[in-house]
Amino acid sequence: MWPTLPPALTTRACAGFALLLLTGCGALSSLVRSPEPKRVPKDTILVASKDTVALPPKVARLYVLESKFLSSKDSTRRAQLLNQAMAELSILLRTQPNALEREAVRTIYGDLTTEYRRFHGYASDPDSMHMARGQIFSVRARLFASLEQVENPLLKERPPRPEAKVENAEIPMTSNRLVNKSTTYLRDDPSKHVKQWLERVQVYGPMIEHILAEEGVPQELKYLAMIESGLNPDARSWAGAVGMWQFMPSTGRRYGLTVNPWVDERRDPEKATRAAARHLKDLHATFDDWHLALAAYNCGTACVRQALRRSETRTPSYWDVHEYLPSETQGYVPMFIAAARIMENPEAFGIEPPEESASPLAYDYVPVHGSRLSLRTVARLADTTRSTIESLNPELRRSRVPPSKERYYLRIPLGSYPRFAWNYAQLPDEKKQPATTYAVRRGDTLSEIAVQFGTSTEALRRLNGLQGSLIRPGDRLVVPAQEYSGALSLSSNEREPMRVQYGMAAPVRTLEPIETARAPSDTTAPEKPTSSTSTTTVAAKEAESASTSPTTYRVTRGDTLGEIAQRFDVTVRELQAWNGLNGTRIHPGQRLRIVD
Repeated sequence: MWPTLPPALTTRACAGFALLLLTGCGALSSLVRSPEPKRVPKDTILVASKDTVALPPKVARLYVLESKFLSSKDSTRRAQLLNQAMAELSILLRTQPNALEREAVRTIYGDLTTEYRRFHGYASDPDSMHMARGQIFSVRARLFASLEQVENPLLKERPPRPEAKVENAEIPMTSNRLVNKSTTYLRDDPSKHVKQWLERVQVYGPMIEHILAEEGVPQELKYLAMIESGLNPDARSWAGAVGMWQFMPSTGRRYGLTVNPWVDERRDPEKATRAAARHLKDLHATFDDWHLALAAYNCGTACVRQALRRSETRTPSYWDVHEYLPSETQGYVPMFIAAARIMENPEAFGIEPPEESASPLAYDYVPVHGSRLSLRTVARLADTTRSTIESLNPELRRSRVPPSKERYYLRIPLGSYPRFAWNYAQLPDEKKQPATTYAVRRGDTLSEIAVQFGTSTEALRRLNGLQGSLIRPGDRLVVPAQEYSGALSLSSNEREPMRVQYGMAAPVRTLEPIETARAPSDTTAPEKPTSSTSTTTVAAKEAESASTSPTTYRVTRGDTLGEIAQRFDVTVRELQAWNGLNGTRIHPGQRLRIVD
């Protein structure tokens, strides 16, 4: 049984003080007299708000952990409290999907994620306020918190399964108490992490191995993606790092990844893997030690250099500077070694392989000019579903092909290129031109259009000779279009269609372009494929008409009306009109009508 609340907390003075700490002075007007809860944890603080007069114990505990974190002066203790708070917050959001509808939960979520970014030195950017996605972050938080309790953490020990070795590893697989504790943690409850990794590595493993070999870095680095994201291309950390390899925007751009309102290539598994391999190669060249390179991948080169300066060893290793690194980085390399041990030999740790096998990543890669062609239309052209196109192209932030100067490469299902090419050719020529102009629609503003195309209002004014910001429906604005490179490292002409099948000796091969009479660059018309012209024409007409039929979108946790409008390339006003909304308030599970 929980002890009753200490009498000191029931006094009006202390309640007011706690309220000031947790909700600010402006919330005092909402304080109302309420009965004291019968059973609450002894360290619960009562907070009044418009949602509730007493916080549920799990939410109250988050406020308590935050309070202890803010008041603690010991950096080790602060790291432990923060890891514990983030782990419990993640569990709360996973077990109670609607928790963020409560104001008190939204507040503590914002407070804790802000403190997390500040504590670890992550810069704040607009994307960092989006909801974290991916179970790996709660796994890491709980593991790192447990490592704080290990005595003599660097004491060498035999691994729990000596026979489970990472064969021919270039990166040292050190065995000590921290590594063994991490191994035991991952082994004891594999359903929360390792089993998911075993399923996903069937799909992404061959691709990662191929790119790591091309870039000349150790193969065991593939296990880094597992502790970074759980091999989830859509993962987003508390700090705002995104994708399978968890790039922050600035680092991603430095290694050639485009991040703009249309495309976030940190979520492209192939491009991000290549960027990560090159980043890790540079870090190894800097430190000449793979463990230090991994530490720098986690906390940055400046962080590792500072730790090296504090060491008294002449040529210090990661373990020599371990105590001078941030708490998360202290657990990062041990977790990597533990993941490598288990993933290399899951059966040795009593973990069964997945019941169903999955095929390695494979697709047809086609260059298109879409003038912001909708993905629903692309799906019709390839005779598939929009969700399939979205899953094959996770870098796309909206439901359209981004505006680009050259053709944009799209992944479509393996073997669907011939049908796609003929259906695409049947579209009107104006739908296959580069998106260099934009037709202003009712409700548009110059600033909204600038955000859509990843540019500035001033740049749009300059390109279009505008003195102010006045625009009218029907106006055609010249807009800047970006160039995008393909995901494959090839010397061949990048405008040719390709077939990609990882897991084969030669995973990439060029396809013969299918020329058609309607294609803008046609000179000849070849023989038609086996399907009849009438069938492909009907499919193309269906795809064209799909752009005018409405669809629905189910609101998920953390969505805002503005983000949904941006994703579907519509305005907030249009969403409000289509769905009879008077304001911008939406809730998880709500279905919104969208006219594409």
